[in-house]
Amino acid sequence: MLNFLIMKQHISFKIMRTVPVICFFTCSIQSVFGQINTDLLFDIHPPLEIGLHFSIKEIRKSKEDSAYINNILYYQNASGSYDSLKIGIKGRGNFRMQGCYFPPLWIKLPKKKITGTVFEGNKKLKLVLPCDNKPGNNALILKEYLCYKLYEVITPYFFKSGLTNIDFTELRGKTVKHFQLKGIFIEDLEKMAQRFQARPLEQVKFDPMALQDTGALRFAFFQYMIANTDWSRKYQHNTKLIRLSSGDYISIPYDFDMSGVVDAPYSLVSLVGDEELNIKNVRERLYRGWCRSEAVTQFVRNEFLSKQAELLSIPDMVAGELPDKEIKAIKDYLKFFFETIKDEDSFKENIIDQCRNAD
Repeated sequence: MLNFLIMKQHISFKIMRTVPVICFFTCSIQSVFGQINTDLLFDIHPPLEIGLHFSIKEIRKSKEDSAYINNILYYQNASGSYDSLKIGIKGRGNFRMQGCYFPPLWIKLPKKKITGTVFEGNKKLKLVLPCDNKPGNNALILKEYLCYKLYEVITPYFFKSGLTNIDFTELRGKTVKHFQLKGIFIEDLEKMAQRFQARPLEQVKFDPMALQDTGALRFAFFQYMIANTDWSRKYQHNTKLIRLSSGDYISIPYDFDMSGVVDAPYSLVSLVGDEELNIKNVRERLYRGWCRSEAVTQFVRNEFLSKQAELLSIPDMVAGELPDKEIKAIKDYLKFFFETIKDEDSFKENIIDQCRNAD
């Protein structure tokens, strides 16, 4: 039914310039529309069912263009019928845009038209898609989604994220190809900063030692926990910077596909300048946090230990989506992190002795 509705709309556009079409559908969302002070898009469980219809070739071209490609968005409203919105879509990202089959997306929504819909409050959204169309691609998205959810337990400062099921129709000239994909919706930087009455600071070279100390250590411990080295707070790589009204600077991470938790087949050990880090693969943990006072470091260490049970429960969020053995493997991988920071000698060797004073 979903592909039929998409193709019917596509045919009606043949007399016009080919325009990618996006179709969004939700399942059983009537109850959440009655909630107050919630962000419907990120509070829907199970995953939001959506459909996408566009040309990957056009999306790749749009990455370098400031203008969005005009699209139509279809979604199921609270009554179960279908409405539509005129929206914009364009490509984003660097590695995944160039090296992956499915490009990551920006979706721009009309503010005045989304009131009362599941998208209310979101003028722009990121949509993370699988890198390729090989077996296991959707499992990688689920694992990356878990990384976002792990970070929500660690700190109040995070990007909201929501899992989605995508019925994707790729336009290839006169032909089409269909895919069933997993995806992650991620809130825009501006909206995230507004939640904290903060000011976003983009494209700035920044001294990581100027970051709020406990926030900086939570960030670093988290990256070590998921075995992610693909970031730089100095150069704002895979992290965004906000300034709170208190004057504190907070760095917030995103993009975890190169982490050991995800362990994507295409993942590579990160480079620092032209040199690789001293690990053989992304499953090896390497602490890259900056040195802080012993008191603050021990405080954050104890925070993580106190949240061990809650953090180890996060993989259960995708029970039924990932096989039980894969969920267990993720938990075992996280347990080893807790064993490392619990033991005094191991903590000193892997955290204290590895902290750095330069990026």
